Amino acid sequence: MAKISTKAELIAAMTSDYAALMAQLDSMSERAISSEFDETNSPKKCGARWIYDRCTRDLLIHLYEWQMLMETFVTNIRAGQQLDYLPDEYRKDYHAMDKMLVEKHQATTVADACTMLTESHEKMLQLADSFTQEELFTKGYYKCTYTTDMAAYFASVTSSPYQQATKILKKHTKNIDKAK
Repeated sequence: MAKISTKAELIAAMTSDYAALMAQLDSMSERAISSEFDETNSPKKCGARWIYDRCTRDLLIHLYEWQMLMETFVTNIRAGQQLDYLPDEYRKDYHAMDKMLVEKHQATTVADACTMLTESHEKMLQLADSFTQEELFTKGYYKCTYTTDMAAYFASVTSSPYQQATKILKKHTKNIDKAK
């Protein structure tokens, strides 16, 4: 996919990549949805960002929680507080935060995780749409985005991880189907 350079392209990518993720979830058997992943302990196979995701629920919760961080980030910007995206205690080790976020939701069901992600995805669409083209695509427009732009933050918690999550779920489904 070409580099996203407009608000319309950003929202379209967020929407289509989310739809692809939901389509993948809809195509999965109950066995695949409820089974543990077999590749999560290998960052080379699933990516270091996903190492604590042991099942579909964990993966969905991971997406949801990062979007909640984005919502807080935007809320802070709008309140005039130019705070970093990551909480101070995790700025140097966000893998510890990923682990904590997944552990926090061990009692969450897959259905609840899916609902939470759907709601947070809608919030991300609304938030992205609330920014102007200039606010989204001017590098350093907000002091707290440093040398990047706000659109990159939105893509990093929506379209990009949706694509990776879809790949992880496809591979997991293929592995479960092979094991039958």
